[in-house]
Amino acid sequence: MKTVFEPGNLFLSESDWYDAEKRDNFLQHLLENLDYINNYKITKIYWTDELEKLLWDSPQLPPWRLNRDWNLPIVQVIYRAFNTTQEFIQNSKNLTSCLVQPSLDCSEIGDLTLLAFLELMHIVIDRSENIYLCLGASRIKNDYFFSCDCHSFGITPLVIAKPTEWLNHINLASDYWPDSLDEIEKFQTALNIMFKKLNSKAIYEYEFSNAFLKDIIKTKTHREQIIEYAAKRLTLNQQEAAKDSYLKDEYLPQTKEHRFRVTQRPSSTRIHYKYVNKKFRFLRYYGEGEHDNGL
Repeated sequence: MKTVFEPGNLFLSESDWYDAEKRDNFLQHLLENLDYINNYKITKIYWTDELEKLLWDSPQLPPWRLNRDWNLPIVQVIYRAFNTTQEFIQNSKNLTSCLVQPSLDCSEIGDLTLLAFLELMHIVIDRSENIYLCLGASRIKNDYFFSCDCHSFGITPLVIAKPTEWLNHINLASDYWPDSLDEIEKFQTALNIMFKKLNSKAIYEYEFSNAFLKDIIKTKTHREQIIEYAAKRLTLNQQEAAKDSYLKDEYLPQTKEHRFRVTQRPSSTRIHYKYVNKKFRFLRYYGEGEHDNGL
């Protein structure tokens, strides 16, 4: 799906710009959104010539364009991060602004900006597309409905209020699943994304055996759970993992290995591991029907 940026992502009032806290929130919000979108190739941002003119050529430029100390670094960021993810769409039918409920108050940054944004949304309605609506830093999360008099239908975008919410729209099981032993980096990236979703970090250095990689390459089911619980296990020490009612981490004295649960019954899938030179080594993944394998 494509994305539209609510005007507050790029346009800010002069009074808010000179409020250090609001300026910092504005810049952090913008940069983090662009980082997630670009780093993980999640989406493209719909943009129009009219919005482009307001951003760069309007007599009433955004305050970061007028501030000599900020102009150059912000412009560099916009060109590097924002321009690379833009997708221009044309208003070939000369559509005017549409309606939105609840209303979007953009009076502090200019009515022209709001009108240009609503024209963009009218184009999206005409295309009958599902899209993300990425809100500005000061906007409270809400469900928005865009409609017009010339179409019998409207659209309710999927709202992104905080940059971290982009993580919920990355298809880890598809986009970051290895197809061969040469693609180990994909699985590592999937774990790193899951660490961010869990708002935690790995407390171990870790590695994968070839047998484990071969196991997960061939599996078609429970991929999301494999990523989630492999990542979660790496954030817990041995005692915490053993007490976790879902993981039920246990030591297997007969093989001198450990295992933890990936899925509950009836599938009861497991990951086996051991510590090698203080590293956490993933040994095997046992899928459905293999519950007692490795014992």
